[in-house]
Amino acid sequence: MLGLIWESKTITQDVSNHQNSGLDRDNSKHTSKFDEYLASNNIPSPSFDVSAPLKLSLPPDIQDSRNAVLEASDELTALMLGPVESLIPLCDRFITIWDLRTIFHPTQASSDNFHGLTPAKSFPPTRISTFPAIAQKCSIPESDARSLIRHAMSFYIFHEPSPWIIAHTASSKALAEIPSVSDFIDFVSDEMLPASTRLVDAMIKWPGSRSQQMGKAMAFLKSRPSESVQRVLESHSWGDAANGLTVDVGGAKGTVGIELLIFLPKLKCIVQGRLEVVGDTTIPDDLQDRLSFMAHDFFGEQPVKEANLYLICNVLHDWSDKYAARILQNLIPALKRGARILVCDRVLPAPCTLTPYQMRRQRADDLYMKGIQDARVRDPNDWEQLFASVDEIFKPFQVETVDGSELSTICATWEGEDMFEV
Repeated sequence: MLGLIWESKTITQDVSNHQNSGLDRDNSKHTSKFDEYLASNNIPSPSFDVSAPLKLSLPPDIQDSRNAVLEASDELTALMLGPVESLIPLCDRFITIWDLRTIFHPTQASSDNFHGLTPAKSFPPTRISTFPAIAQKCSIPESDARSLIRHAMSFYIFHEPSPWIIAHTASSKALAEIPSVSDFIDFVSDEMLPASTRLVDAMIKWPGSRSQQMGKAMAFLKSRPSESVQRVLESHSWGDAANGLTVDVGGAKGTVGIELLIFLPKLKCIVQGRLEVVGDTTIPDDLQDRLSFMAHDFFGEQPVKEANLYLICNVLHDWSDKYAARILQNLIPALKRGARILVCDRVLPAPCTLTPYQMRRQRADDLYMKGIQDARVRDPNDWEQLFASVDEIFKPFQVETVDGSELSTICATWEGEDMFEV
């Protein structure tokens, strides 16, 4: 068994007037369901051991049970800490990010010498090491090695099976072996964290006027099932657009466009992106007559006229309202009556509709976007106002969500006249 079935009824029954008397019962149900799925599919139980699977791919109902346990555990932790002590871990998180980067990324001293190693990569996952050995290989003081690694141990990254002996855990192995984890940690520590420390200053000095371009895509986050664009688009009601022409604006290498063409066998798609991105793309043999690529800057007027649908995936949250409106405005000269603009992006839920656990990540994303480039994650009302600021002829306006996904679709239809000359 997972060992997550809590022996905590006496703790949870009388905390304030919060309805948590069922926490133990609910968690027993969900952990049992999770255990049964793992056992029936010959998947090892969750473990910190270095041999544990680094990733789990779960069906939606099992993922729901997993999320329920995580949410209840998070709620119980906050209740047990109390209103004051529960604030302390929030203030400690920046140091955790710094620690993660340091144990994965070479310090300036070590990157300039022969070794260029990091604690996570200084010894194989199947071996053990010591603080002096790690310090020597990474060219850092032994005292720093102890501080960094022992702090990481508090989050189950490395462990000390006996005093002064260091061994890997599943998490430290992931840091050493999965490149996308490295990319994500580097992006957060090098871009997001420094920007977030100046967020208040920036909001005062540049209220709603500053935009910076994001340095690199967060491939690690987008690889998660909850970030699947394809899943969201397949849930959309395509109607007649499934038999027409779609323009994938800012579609990069065409990953989404290709999946759409497989899903909708009568669809044709033009994928647009910057020249340096689309210039060396390859079209699969079976899609030669349905897929094409075009170099186009979405801050310029849309050159493809009379398409049935213009698709914008994971683009507009990178831009402030000023620039997002400009991207949409540049589509208007190409629109025919009834043409749709379909945006696939993050949508903040309405206030008071999610638990703190559910909304924590989304609200953090919103602040990160503000700190990085004066952009934001929008709620349904924000999206509607954005389209209305471009032209009030965009109606009807619909926001559709998909269970288990962090992405939604925002669909607006052009009800004006054809905007181009035939």
